[in-house]
Amino acid sequence: MAPKNERGETPTNAPLSPDTILVRAREVLMRLSDEDEVGIDIEGDRMKAPRVALALLDAFATPRTVQDVLTAIASGGAESRLEASNCIEELARNGVLVAPDQREALGARGWVKPAIHLVMLDDRARTGGFCDALKSLVKPDDVVVDIGTGTGVLATCAALAGARKVYAVESSGIAEVAARVFAANGVSDRVTLVRERSTSATLPERGTLLVTETIGNDPLDEQMLEIVADAKLRLLAPGARIVPSAIEIYGIAVDIPRTVLERHVFTKRKVEGYRTYYDINFAPLEDHRLSCSEPIMVDNRDVATWPLSQPVLLASIDMTGDFATTISTQARVEISRDSQSLGVMLAFRATLAPGLVLSTLPADFDPTCHQLCHRECGEVRDSLKQERIERGLLVQIQPGHFRVKRSVEMRGQRRVDLHREIRIRDWVRGRLWFVQI
Repeated sequence: MAPKNERGETPTNAPLSPDTILVRAREVLMRLSDEDEVGIDIEGDRMKAPRVALALLDAFATPRTVQDVLTAIASGGAESRLEASNCIEELARNGVLVAPDQREALGARGWVKPAIHLVMLDDRARTGGFCDALKSLVKPDDVVVDIGTGTGVLATCAALAGARKVYAVESSGIAEVAARVFAANGVSDRVTLVRERSTSATLPERGTLLVTETIGNDPLDEQMLEIVADAKLRLLAPGARIVPSAIEIYGIAVDIPRTVLERHVFTKRKVEGYRTYYDINFAPLEDHRLSCSEPIMVDNRDVATWPLSQPVLLASIDMTGDFATTISTQARVEISRDSQSLGVMLAFRATLAPGLVLSTLPADFDPTCHQLCHRECGEVRDSLKQERIERGLLVQIQPGHFRVKRSVEMRGQRRVDLHREIRIRDWVRGRLWFVQI
């Protein structure tokens, strides 16, 4: 829903004039495609706009009049000016461009819809684990910094556990709800809500304990390393304790079932079935490969029979010590049997407190935990018939993506190397990527 102005009008009802001053709203997400348009997401709502929107949103990064921006942007004559003018009206109508006072009143946007917070609060293993960690770690003289407080659950737990002071950092609109949660639980006198991103926030004192739940199904997909590194530098006292204190990332070779694969990839068997039914040659569909940016959600409970190997440690990060925010590692996984579609599953273990670990490893599966594991897989292929086969999966983690190489060695015969580098650009929670190997 578009934000309202001080008279209670939405931007749709507020007429624009050449002297109207507008500014880009906070947390505007843009998606570029091959089509001649820009996808814009704001507070969960989506719209499409012509490519001139890119220049307009850049121009309105600071408050400016409509006339100033049109003069600067629409230099191609009456047609380009009309397109830019119409686009400004559409952006204002959808709350992407707002009055400067509205922007400040609205604050930063983000996870303001309840769905993600419902999932988190329903996740007893995860959120309850963080709460148990705070109960065991918090001391009466502690200054706790909670980054990404959301509904305020962890900041409230820290205060109820006896912390002298809690700084709850939250940049999205859910901060309003968190403030009321603090009041409802009688901890407002000890919890200060900091309504901005932690990387730009300043605190009147340094924290002695940091808790941050900015950890996805892939523990790195919410930039936790960068957030913690910045907090240690600017917001925390030397020797401050951190929850989680350590993260271990594992890779597991898996066999992706044909039934799962065929829901997302044009396999030869499926294409032959279509040809038989429709009497149309669909062979070109076999060349289609699901893009790395088209992830599929897969639940942990569905993969109990998928593993082909034991977990292999890819990275171990001590959050309390010095660590690099860029991680690169390799490991070899030995597989004892063949697979129809070879894949890699990523899982992690996060140490919340001594003896308290949050894990997404299949062997540690907890039905009360919503977290999923990352999987990456290849095309269906015919099983190899050699008596004994060794396979190695080389997994490399790098910022924003990881790479997988597969090699096959047939014992007693000539060596055959089948490997292709796979690059996954955007890690997101609990997703399954199908790629050709």
